[in-house]
Amino acid sequence: MTSVRKKIAAAVGGAGLLLGIGLLLACPAFAQYNNNSARNQTKPEVLIDPGMIYNDHPMNWIGKSVELRNVTVQDTNDSGNFWVGSDNDHRLLVVKEKGENDNLRAMKFHKGDIVTIYGTVRAASRYIAEANDADKGSVHDAEKTSGVVLLADSISVNSSTQR
Repeated sequence: MTSVRKKIAAAVGGAGLLLGIGLLLACPAFAQYNNNSARNQTKPEVLIDPGMIYNDHPMNWIGKSVELRNVTVQDTNDSGNFWVGSDNDHRLLVVKEKGENDNLRAMKFHKGDIVTIYGTVRAASRYIAEANDADKGSVHDAEKTSGVVLLADSISVNSSTQR
């Protein structure tokens, strides 16, 4: 609490203390801290099969944090993003989130790589493609199939087909 709030609480007594706590809780910085810590405590849903997303009502997954563990890269595109899944009709587009993580953006993946991906399921859209420099054709294909993409904020390669 700031010194002004402490003085008010001391001057008014118990009612002032409640008022001071109310002011503290109403403080935007405190509210932002609470929202961020609640978000960070949300654990991603761990999946080993991307089919859980694209086969089972994909729109219900929008906004959910997921960890796709030990999945195989099914195909890649020139923008550095890639597909995971079993074939061209059963797959999920993984889009590397544009932001402060230049290492993620620089990573290149190859068909057959085994990767673990942390991210959030988002609706496939032109906006997602433009905001993350993703291949518009791939995002359009994702729109037509599952309707969603996995916006990745972290990817690790567990086994690579390249030496």
